[in-house]
Amino acid sequence: MKIRWSALWIFVGVLGLLAVTPLSQAQTASSHQADEQSEQEAPISVAVLPFAFSGEDFEDIAAELPTLLTAMLSSQPSLLMVERAEVDKALSEIELGASGTVDPQSAARVGFLTGAQVLVTGRAFPVQREIVVVAKVIGVETGRVYGDTIAFPARGSIVEAAQELASKIGTAMAERGPTLVAPEEEKEDFYTQLRKEVDGKDLPSVSISIPEMNLDRQSIDPAAETEIAFILQQLGFEIIDPVASNRSADVEITGEALSQFGLRRGNLVSSRGRVEIKATSRRAGKVLLISRDVSVAVDISPAMAGKAAIAKSAAKLTASLVPVLVAADFN
Repeated sequence: MKIRWSALWIFVGVLGLLAVTPLSQAQTASSHQADEQSEQEAPISVAVLPFAFSGEDFEDIAAELPTLLTAMLSSQPSLLMVERAEVDKALSEIELGASGTVDPQSAARVGFLTGAQVLVTGRAFPVQREIVVVAKVIGVETGRVYGDTIAFPARGSIVEAAQELASKIGTAMAERGPTLVAPEEEKEDFYTQLRKEVDGKDLPSVSISIPEMNLDRQSIDPAAETEIAFILQQLGFEIIDPVASNRSADVEITGEALSQFGLRRGNLVSSRGRVEIKATSRRAGKVLLISRDVSVAVDISPAMAGKAAIAKSAAKLTASLVPVLVAADFN
């Protein structure tokens, strides 16, 4: 009897292992899938601008097309769409309006204000009994421009036309993404270039005060202030703590940083960060540099993405700040 009971318990134990193993495997597979998704390439941020039109009969089409394209492109996991309200706000600030005319300078400006890496715009016009829509896909960072064209009956469905155009644009971005978006600069290359600026130079002491605010949560540590201080310290600048030290720095760097949650794609989220800085020579009372930058970053949480976006903007601003600090006369 003891032998039979032992065999029974062994049998039950085996059944338990068989029942648990698939679940463990599923959990492991799910974990690996999440890790792979978190390590995938960052989505491209895209803003759809107004489309120009020829003739009053096509005004409605030109007005509806950007909204439809934004909605349809947002379903693609490789793209992060800038909200229409943000696009309209940026267009209003640079007084571009609904003209549909986007030159490289205005494209860079819209990208700067919205954090978009790629812009989509174009024109709709009649050809015989059809409506032709020519779309331009513009890489803000690289200046590359690609075109896609569709044609549909004058009384055809604008929704179906937008779906066809969105499909073409999505394919173009998937195939040509590397030429539309500038590659991330390697850290070593970044420091190598900046070290060339400071080698053999007398460097001023610097104090940094950049309060940070996240529009979705309370911010604890100032990412912009930390990033700028870290880079400058690595390059040999003396960093003066304005709170803990009685000394005054040669240059005071002030400003503010903002971040805001953007979109969620599976296990990844995007946030947009904006950093503004002003560098002032304390002794001369002269403003050496005023600049700002907007960046988009992707991470596994809104907090991490927001910090990453702010740090990215802070690093870019520091790259433009270093030559100014080196060239200034503090004697």
